[in-house]
Amino acid sequence: MTNLKTIIGLLVATVAVVGVLAFGAAQASASSAPIVITYVKTCEAGYCAGTAGSGGTLRMQITSYRVTGNDAQLTLTEWITVGDISFTAEMNGHFSPAGFIVLNGTVIEGSFAGAEVHQRSNLVGADGTTTSWTGEYHLLPASA
Repeated sequence: MTNLKTIIGLLVATVAVVGVLAFGAAQASASSAPIVITYVKTCEAGYCAGTAGSGGTLRMQITSYRVTGNDAQLTLTEWITVGDISFTAEMNGHFSPAGFIVLNGTVIEGSFAGAEVHQRSNLVGADGTTTSWTGEYHLLPASA
């Protein structure tokens, strides 16, 4: 009978610990969710400007562009301000002939310095040397 009480006690304790750990993990994953910022931008001659989030701004300067077959590799610096968030990011990635750009980089200055940034831009229009894009930034702040 003592062994049965001990086993039940250990089982209850184990369930309690697992419940606390699961609650903590849920809290941690919610707080480490990416910050998503949508944008619309217009580009010409390696420079872009547009709106980000709700009432924010973005500027982008391409620092390197190299054609590689049907696509191109590019490196750029972006300046984003949306509400209390303001950062500079250095990013690199590729332009696809399918009409999108995928970039990855790091926040080098401002809000969330050191955080990873991922971006996808979709081409929505081109008029001569001017292009228009929509997309999203996914800002991944370092977990505490």
